[in-house]
Amino acid sequence: MVFTPFRLRELELKNRWIMLAMHTGFATGNALTERDYAFYEERAKGGAAAVTVLLAVNEAGALKGMYDAETVEKESLRTLAERVHAHDCRLIVQLFHCGRNESAKNHGEKPLLAPSAVASPIFRTEPQEMTAEELAKTKAAFANAAALCKEIGADIVEVSASAGYLLSEFFSPLTNQRTDVYGYQTENGMTYPLEVLAAVRAAVGDFPILVKVSAAQMVEGGYELTDTLRFCKKAEDAGTIDGVTVTGGWHESPVEQISYHVSKGGYAPFAGALKKYLSVPVIACNRIHDAETAERILSQGLCDFCGTARAFLADAAFANRLQAGKPYLPCQSCNKCIAAVLKGKELFCAFNPEAGNEAFEHQRRKIATRKECIVIGGGPAGMEAAKKSAERGFVTTLLCREKELGGQLRLAALPPKKEGLLDYIAYMKATLAELGVTVLTETEATLDFIKERKPYFTVVATGSQPEKQPIEGLSDEKYFTAQEILRMPEEKIAEMLQGTVAILGGGAVGLETAAFLAQRLPEGAAEFGIKIIEQKEKMGMDMGAMARPLLNELKKKNVSFLTTTTATLMDGSKLYVKIGEMTLFVSADTVIWAGGSESVVDTELTMWLMDERMSYAVVGDANEIGDGGTAIKDAYELYTHLYLA
Repeated sequence: MVFTPFRLRELELKNRWIMLAMHTGFATGNALTERDYAFYEERAKGGAAAVTVLLAVNEAGALKGMYDAETVEKESLRTLAERVHAHDCRLIVQLFHCGRNESAKNHGEKPLLAPSAVASPIFRTEPQEMTAEELAKTKAAFANAAALCKEIGADIVEVSASAGYLLSEFFSPLTNQRTDVYGYQTENGMTYPLEVLAAVRAAVGDFPILVKVSAAQMVEGGYELTDTLRFCKKAEDAGTIDGVTVTGGWHESPVEQISYHVSKGGYAPFAGALKKYLSVPVIACNRIHDAETAERILSQGLCDFCGTARAFLADAAFANRLQAGKPYLPCQSCNKCIAAVLKGKELFCAFNPEAGNEAFEHQRRKIATRKECIVIGGGPAGMEAAKKSAERGFVTTLLCREKELGGQLRLAALPPKKEGLLDYIAYMKATLAELGVTVLTETEATLDFIKERKPYFTVVATGSQPEKQPIEGLSDEKYFTAQEILRMPEEKIAEMLQGTVAILGGGAVGLETAAFLAQRLPEGAAEFGIKIIEQKEKMGMDMGAMARPLLNELKKKNVSFLTTTTATLMDGSKLYVKIGEMTLFVSADTVIWAGGSESVVDTELTMWLMDERMSYAVVGDANEIGDGGTAIKDAYELYTHLYLA
């Protein structure tokens, strides 16, 4: 079903894949640039039936790096429409107003406007309650922006009333404390959003209009699915909408929205609930990143279209590759993209560094002669380096000491809900084969090998290894690294979990190792049999908001946490720790190091390359310790400034 056409009003879309709106943060002036055009055009070319671009209705409603309808150069929008249409793709423009949902720092001198002066728990800046004049001007701004979109050749406008942005703030008694006609006590706060939709309809006539809603706020005391259904039904009956895009929750909701902790298509039932009572088409959202999920929710009648933003962010040709049965770069739902946007940074994909750099990629030239590049290391940095090397025209050989490509990503894929990393490795393996890269597994990159080949360029991507903190009295029989645990046979893990375990390090590695072990705890295991010891004030500080669902899961497994704590001494099964000036002990039959790592570089090899004046570069963890995403970016950026003769 996903590759069959469907109509929205009188407009036919070639398939059911809608690329949803993403704030890119790319705007630096009032006119769209080649960077914008290339980003959206690649996704139109990649098989989306429609791509959605964000446009703030006025300057006050714009996030940092966002174009707004009052100042944007009209012809640049027209160019975008033409570039998208050239690929049998429709252009949706989402009409947006941030409301209170941005930091004061990123919003500059512009006031943050909202129904009431209630601060966002994310940004903590108290907004200004909108006056009657501001409400009228904003309503007119939505209508004017819609008329502009119709004029420049867009196909559909989508009014944003979701995720905690302006219009959705009227729906919630938590954010709408007004006492006038637009207060929550009047039609549960629906009056103003309905008036905005009516104004948009009056401005564009029979032009297709979508409304994007969060089906439920998912915050205690907030609005519920039945409220959203009433709103959508009123809008449909008034003839002001031709379709509904359905997501769930707000950015501030304690329930996960789009990370890998959410099951695939987990919020599609919200769309199904609305579709049951509406006659207009419904677009389902949230974690729809593969054909199987899309086909399932379509066949179940939960929606008419499948909306996905990050599947197209990860792979611009996502839909075309699915339809052709080819490997595609899968979204990992790691939330690095949304975390960046919420901080006012530019949109990026941790696993696809070309996202946002399409215009630059179009300018890259290939090497003029067939020169050899050798890449040492089969982890994320090595795979990305080999990919870019081959794309730039080098005859490329990748040396990997392990049996399989992937490096530490193979271990990172073992904790719960991280198996998608194996799909990324499979995609990269297929891509390297398609590009003609020679991959030599179980092969050491010896100095003799490099001397014999004398490549034009060598990339050292040999990664890192754990650097265990020495602890007095702790023998190797009781002291393991997280990597050793993840490689450990199941029977040995089962034996270990008969006792107590202390994990040193409460970052991503420590928490995910704890989740890996907690999943294997035997029936009747001792309460708090796994404890995590972290020197910093909080657990998961390198994970941002992604730490919250993981910590909640670990608490359910009775994993205990000690922060601002340092392990100092092991005596039998007593691990002595220091908390401030106080020393105490915790029971630990096994201790696991999940702290820092050190770069691994063959200095003899790099010194020889340097002495022989042979070109080389060190990338990824071998260059600077980071995560998989930073390793990939490091390798990619090497080839953005590498001189090609």
